[in-house]
Amino acid sequence: MSESPSSPTILVIDDEKNIRRAIEMALEAEGMSVLTAHDPASALRFLHERIVDLIILDIKLGDIDGVELYKIIQSAGFEVPTLFISGNATLTQAAEAVKIGAFDFLEKPFSAERIVVAVKRCLEFSALKERLRLSEARHGTEIVIGDSPAIKKVIAAALKVARTGASVLISGESGTGKELVANVIHAHSDRREMPFVKVNCSAIPENLIESELFGYTKGAFTGAMANKRGLFEVAHRGTIFLDEVADLSLSAQAKILRVVQNGEMQKIGSEEAITVDVRVLSGTHKDLKNQVAAGLFREDLYYRLNVVPIRVPSLKERPDDIPLLAQFFVRRVCEKSNIKGKAVDDDVLSELKRYPWPGNIRELQNVIERMVTMSGGRISLLDIPEEIGGAEDYAGNRHAGSPLREFRDQAERDFILATLRRNLGNISQSAIELGVGRSYLHRRLAVLGIAKKNWFS
Repeated sequence: MSESPSSPTILVIDDEKNIRRAIEMALEAEGMSVLTAHDPASALRFLHERIVDLIILDIKLGDIDGVELYKIIQSAGFEVPTLFISGNATLTQAAEAVKIGAFDFLEKPFSAERIVVAVKRCLEFSALKERLRLSEARHGTEIVIGDSPAIKKVIAAALKVARTGASVLISGESGTGKELVANVIHAHSDRREMPFVKVNCSAIPENLIESELFGYTKGAFTGAMANKRGLFEVAHRGTIFLDEVADLSLSAQAKILRVVQNGEMQKIGSEEAITVDVRVLSGTHKDLKNQVAAGLFREDLYYRLNVVPIRVPSLKERPDDIPLLAQFFVRRVCEKSNIKGKAVDDDVLSELKRYPWPGNIRELQNVIERMVTMSGGRISLLDIPEEIGGAEDYAGNRHAGSPLREFRDQAERDFILATLRRNLGNISQSAIELGVGRSYLHRRLAVLGIAKKNWFS
């Protein structure tokens, strides 16, 4: 029976034809797709060519040990839940099968009803494990933060398109949060309980990208020591996000087009097509239309990916969201570092709003982490990095130039020196009076250039 993306696919491995047929009939009656194999070679071929949700494996395949075959399947990289069956297995064999990861063990003979119940239980348990894994993976997942009209428009579009199966092209400058928008789309789609695979196409070398996306068979090329599942296969029934899709080679683009158009892909080294059901989201900071015109991106793939376009605004287009983002990152860094939460002075937030943030949210996040790490009990203007405090506003006016910074630094330098002198150079006592930690005081001494030899001069 051919595989249907909407129904689970079961691989039955048994050397007894009547047993294979009986199980096949029982499971097909429940709407499942069934593949049958009588020996290890045909079983492994199915695993290479098809996506299998469950294996039913006989412990004794003639003279072959099913437990050993199961170990071979595992070592080949196929993590498929397995239900063992046997008519003459020993308790030791059954215990070993369960110990190395088998879901359950059924003794022959068994009724059609019993095998159906066991298979459903196994599939439900496997689905539960996957949901828990995905839930853990999503715990702490970035969310889209902001209350500006520009970002509200993006969120509304993401939520609307999430309910469809349309491909979405998410564009915007680097660091604007394109991946966060992809998270929203997947999390609110009917695929939310299934895998969400993220691929940074620019981070994978061109000669490796196809093997990562589509996988390969053992011996397909030098170094292919075992079979490897591709990321499209991993994302089956879920969503894949191709970030920086413009950086893909034309060869990889052609293969992705086949997946998007027909739901088919081929592993490197295999002539058999694999059917996958994957929703494709993509992201880019480049103008794909220009890439198409330059012959660097396939026009047919562009239209397939750009069914629904969503543009994420840069941070300088949404300055009113900066205080909200800053407070969010402060809380997260404090929680991550297991330190007491820190207040942020209003003038710090005003200063952050003026900066143009060429690195967008990613740059803001890094700056906030640095400020939280280097500050005392609260974050003040003195904690803002030099490059931020001396920034130009949108009109190009210098708003916090060197004189003000120098005045602040000198005032802090004089105050710290007066405290040190009053406490005869005792760092611990001085830190207590200043209301900061010893390590912070040491850092400020270094930043302000206050050498120990100058404490009493």
